[in-house]
Amino acid sequence: MNKKKAMAFLLVSVMAGSMLAGCGSDASSAQGSSSKSAESSNNDSYTVKILAPGDASTDDCAKISEAASKITEEKFNTKIEVTRVGFGSYDQQVNLTLASSEKLDLMYEYCGNVTSAISSGQILPITDYLDSYGSDMKSEISESDWKCVTFNGNIYGVPSNKEKATGWGFAMNKEMADATGIDYSSIKTEEELEPLLEKVKEMYPDVYPIVSHVGSMSLMTNPDDLGGDIGSLESVSSDSTEVINYYATDKYMNEMKLRYDWAQKGLIMPDASTSTEMANSLIGSGKGFGRFTNTKPGIEQEIEKESGKEIVVLNLVEPYTTTTRVDIVWYVPHNSDKPERAVQVLNEIYTNPDLANILINGLEGTHYEFTDKDNGVINYPDGVTASNTGYTSLPWAWPNEAISYVWEGNDPDIWDQTQEFNNNAVVSPAKGFAWDNTNVQNEVTACANVTAKYGPALQCGSLDPETTIPKFLDELKAAGADTIIAEKQRQLDDWLEANK
Repeated sequence: MNKKKAMAFLLVSVMAGSMLAGCGSDASSAQGSSSKSAESSNNDSYTVKILAPGDASTDDCAKISEAASKITEEKFNTKIEVTRVGFGSYDQQVNLTLASSEKLDLMYEYCGNVTSAISSGQILPITDYLDSYGSDMKSEISESDWKCVTFNGNIYGVPSNKEKATGWGFAMNKEMADATGIDYSSIKTEEELEPLLEKVKEMYPDVYPIVSHVGSMSLMTNPDDLGGDIGSLESVSSDSTEVINYYATDKYMNEMKLRYDWAQKGLIMPDASTSTEMANSLIGSGKGFGRFTNTKPGIEQEIEKESGKEIVVLNLVEPYTTTTRVDIVWYVPHNSDKPERAVQVLNEIYTNPDLANILINGLEGTHYEFTDKDNGVINYPDGVTASNTGYTSLPWAWPNEAISYVWEGNDPDIWDQTQEFNNNAVVSPAKGFAWDNTNVQNEVTACANVTAKYGPALQCGSLDPETTIPKFLDELKAAGADTIIAEKQRQLDDWLEANK
């Protein structure tokens, strides 16, 4: 979905700079891991502490931890302790945990910059542990995906088995969209959304036509950010491998003009760039009509489950894949006392459907119930909804959604569809290139701070692009953007030459 003072600050900054995340499996089988780590049940007692995103109560996390530990204690004499934190606070919690050196064994990260985390010593290499403690997931994960988390010969994380391509689109409340009478099926570009948004504003004056997600909005374009930081290929659809500053392109200016115009017309929520609320929650509460989103098989059902509303998604950018699209990675932080035990548990989560389903979906009868057990289809129990469950189900955020149950509303073969989606995506000419920002870290940090200052506000329509983007570009230049771009171009050229 890739990661000095504190790691999370860098991760958040780099994510802001990067704004320019599975194979079908039998979720009902529970054979678990077959590596020799699975036979190592005579280890000293140890507790693997896991930090994962998503809303969940402390009591429910404790129950899930107890249930998961029954599996891992029997196999490895290892307990599991799960802590979940909402997306609005997750990066801050990572920051606090790592800065305090509080014990932590496994953590989720989305679209971070691995090289920054490596150079600051915040995450550990796991190469030496994979053969003995993680051989199952080592063999199941493709070589091309391992390359995306490999630096200087060492593997630093485990890429999640999920969609590894992305399209972009607009997700909206279907009931409201239908009520407008507009044929939205013909909408194919971001610009073409405007009549629909204006009609929604007219009919539902108390509803924001577009809401942001935790203060950000995705771009409806397809650059390859080449692993994060400044310096991108302008479009994956082109054969060009020239590294450019995407923020300096006409494409970026034009999209920001559109967003600013919409904000002035009241089509975007007024506090979009400072909101800490999740877009799906805003839609679910009736405050929002729609949001920009990634697209993939089952995205409608995913948003429906979180919002409680019937959703339709308009596809605006065709699916494509880049190195960065391997965007959710599980790491072993430097705080782990026994990284080999962390890898051992991670291997079990990746390969054991019983364990994966507990951590992803919670407890049967409490957080979900079967509606079609033969096909592994589940839904909420009576009285439980997306808004009141004590343990939010986010399959894509865990190591391997493809061995988890399928939520009702999705096609039972959703994981096969996901594999097809990955296989059919447009492939960037730089797919497989891994950016190493070690030589330009001062510039990266400075540029990330500048991007955090301007990027989200521009992309949420909060700033006038015609006056703001020139300042943005001047500050990026002063922060060393040209140096980063030159270094990235050099590395990319070397990679292209070596991979002819």
